[in-house]
Amino acid sequence: MSKAQSSKKIEMLVQLSSVINSSLDIVEVLNNAIRFVEELIDAEGSSIFEVDDTTNELFFRVLRGEAVHRAKEIRMKFGEGVVGWVAVSGEPVIISDTEKDARFSSKVDLITGLITKSIIALPIKNKGSLIGILELINKRGSTPFNAEDLEVLTIVANQIGIAIANAKLYERLQEKFSLTRAELKKTQEQLIRSERLSALGQLSQGVAHEVRNPVMSIGGFARRLKNKLQHDKTLGGYADIIIKEAARLEQMVKDIEQYATMSEPDIHVMKLSTLLQYTLTTWEREPYAGKIEIKLQSPPEDPTISADKAQMAQALINLFRNSAEAMPDGGTISVSSSWEGNYLAICVKDNGPGIGPEDLPRIFDPFFTAKPKGSGLGLTAVNRIVSDHRGEVKVSSKPNTGTEVKLYLPRFSDSYKM
Repeated sequence: MSKAQSSKKIEMLVQLSSVINSSLDIVEVLNNAIRFVEELIDAEGSSIFEVDDTTNELFFRVLRGEAVHRAKEIRMKFGEGVVGWVAVSGEPVIISDTEKDARFSSKVDLITGLITKSIIALPIKNKGSLIGILELINKRGSTPFNAEDLEVLTIVANQIGIAIANAKLYERLQEKFSLTRAELKKTQEQLIRSERLSALGQLSQGVAHEVRNPVMSIGGFARRLKNKLQHDKTLGGYADIIIKEAARLEQMVKDIEQYATMSEPDIHVMKLSTLLQYTLTTWEREPYAGKIEIKLQSPPEDPTISADKAQMAQALINLFRNSAEAMPDGGTISVSSSWEGNYLAICVKDNGPGIGPEDLPRIFDPFFTAKPKGSGLGLTAVNRIVSDHRGEVKVSSKPNTGTEVKLYLPRFSDSYKM
């Protein structure tokens, strides 16, 4: 190698180092590296194989040259072909004539249509561990791949190894940061909701106290007027409207009082079947019960849970009631359960009209309801009860496909010390 050629290669290596370390995007890093390598060594094609630790295979991470799109899905096993031999031996290799070397595999050539005549390949390592293979094929000109090329490529491979490791570390940090940010947002939303519900509880006590007596008086006097106006259909109709609306307000006041006076859960260990049987027995007294079929899908085991039986039954009944109000002509509610990690998911699913996407984000908001009846506190109370049990509520629904609500309760051994 002449002095001028040597100087040029040193200059390009310095430039390569600068380019490789200018980005933490692994695809950009490798594309920049491979482009420089081809120019540096003057080869027809080049590639970087990456190690798949789960399958002990090598796959094309970056590939330049003809028929790139046909080669990207190719995988080479450890020991297969020249790159497989390098992966197993950990040693670089120069092959001047592939037809005379048993290590060469024509697998890539057959798929891509390339004709590989000569190869130089060497391992890419980081901290002693193999992370990939750098391979160049078919050096242009009359000079074959040689020891000088190998010396230069060894420096390049070391830089690529460091760059890959840094890029992967950055990717992991980005993933962790994204996850942490998502968890922080979720926790913040739960805290805001909890504070809003606490404020609602205090406000509701005062509202219920101030509204209860006037509403009852309005209803009582309207019923007396109705009795006096039996022969006047117009005025009697007006009285009916007052009675109906007063009754609705009375029920709303009861719902608010029930929510406002909800106590901390009285936790006991019980079987899930005990809770469900108690819930179904209580539900039978509801006015909607006759039109709704409850299908109970028993799990293969009868899970043990920690819960306040009355409160959790109330949460389930609120869900049943919501579904029934959405299905005035009758319908089916399925109840099932399954373990999801350390949580027991109690799933309540109906075949009703579903919830529109514009309403779904607001369903836990106090007093929000898309139905003509109801206080809008049903799901708010469900969310509070489950939260007090250190669990979580998730709702999924689409119009005309029904609604599915999952109540997640932690394993009793992980939630409360009895």
